[in-house]
Amino acid sequence: MTATESGPIRLTVQASVQATEDAEKVQKAVENLFPADLRSTLKFKTTKLRGHYHNPILRLETQQTQHDHIERILTSIGQSLSSADRAQLGRTFSSRIDEKGDLFIRFNKQEAYQGRIRIIHRGDSIRLVIRFSGRKPSINQIENHCRQFQLI
Repeated sequence: MTATESGPIRLTVQASVQATEDAEKVQKAVENLFPADLRSTLKFKTTKLRGHYHNPILRLETQQTQHDHIERILTSIGQSLSSADRAQLGRTFSSRIDEKGDLFIRFNKQEAYQGRIRIIHRGDSIRLVIRFSGRKPSINQIENHCRQFQLI
């Protein structure tokens, strides 16, 4: 399948750095989602935010729009997931897609720092948003792409 067939056209990865966390460690956790040879190409945008009790929070964000890189990243993540995580993603698949057809997946930040990719539902996480081409791709199209990348 190609990008013109409703394939992924942009990956956005975000993580929050709480006041008690080391920003470099959180950035390393995010980088660990990417194949080693692509990590040096990442450009991070940082945004200063305030938490519920006015505590400082830093949001790290990086995007990838290069088609071959997106495919390599998603394949790498898919190959790193356990069969239990793939099954969980498959069971919760439709609830992870928004009205625009973007797919949302959260990864455990502490596990990612250790080099292990694990899916979580809530809590402190690294958030991956996959944007697909076209107005709103069908769930079946998105699911087919996710199978291609071994995410489910």
